[in-house]
Amino acid sequence: MKDETVSLPSGRQWQVYSGGAGPNILWLHGLRGVDPSDPMLAALQTRYRVTAPVAPGFNDLDELARIDNIHELVLDYDDLIGQLELTAFNLIGHSFGAMIAADIAAHFPRRAERLVLLAPFGLWNDAFPVTDIFAMPYTQIDDILWHDPGARERFARKITADADAKIVAEQTVRLAQSLTAVTKFVWPIPDRGLSRRLPRIACPALLLFGAEDRVVSPRYAEDFKKGLRDAETVIVPGAGHMLPYEKPQQVMGAIERFLAAVPAKVA
Repeated sequence: MKDETVSLPSGRQWQVYSGGAGPNILWLHGLRGVDPSDPMLAALQTRYRVTAPVAPGFNDLDELARIDNIHELVLDYDDLIGQLELTAFNLIGHSFGAMIAADIAAHFPRRAERLVLLAPFGLWNDAFPVTDIFAMPYTQIDDILWHDPGARERFARKITADADAKIVAEQTVRLAQSLTAVTKFVWPIPDRGLSRRLPRIACPALLLFGAEDRVVSPRYAEDFKKGLRDAETVIVPGAGHMLPYEKPQQVMGAIERFLAAVPAKVA
């Protein structure tokens, strides 16, 4: 993927990855940021033009000093969308990124043509609270994010040499920074008013949850659907919070069917 720095009129700078060709997709990443070798991004690029910005704070926590709340974060994303001149795009987010995607669609109902939310944060139900992963040791977070041990093993770095140990340590540091950035917007309760804003979302929405998600219960599919005007929900068997990587064929198939339902403009 192409890696570039995009400057906003406000002076903020964004790291943005892009690649592929076809209808536009704006991809908002989950808890681990953007990896140019991400297989989900690679699969999307075979049919779509994918733009994947790195969320504020994931590269530098000082970026959050000028972003006080979820509304200002969404405004920053909207400034980026304008600077990128994305006028016709499908919006897809995973985990924390899905929460932001929903709020972008709620704040600016005419921006996205279609909305896909994968295991989204953003709501709260006392009957099945979202797991507080921010109170967990960083070395144990993968234990709850993943359900399929085979999928986890394919993405995990095995320590067989000193170089591998160094990479694992660097990944742990990046995860710690990423979670610190996310904490500002989802802790202690992730619902910062999104439940009241969901009815503002005008575009059709597809929601996918892992049936075995131990972070965000798949029962939140009902809560999201109740608040949305036009929503389809899919519960993916055998998947946890990392469902795009545990069940990539099922997730890609659902996304492609959903996006093909209404022709999208080609970049």
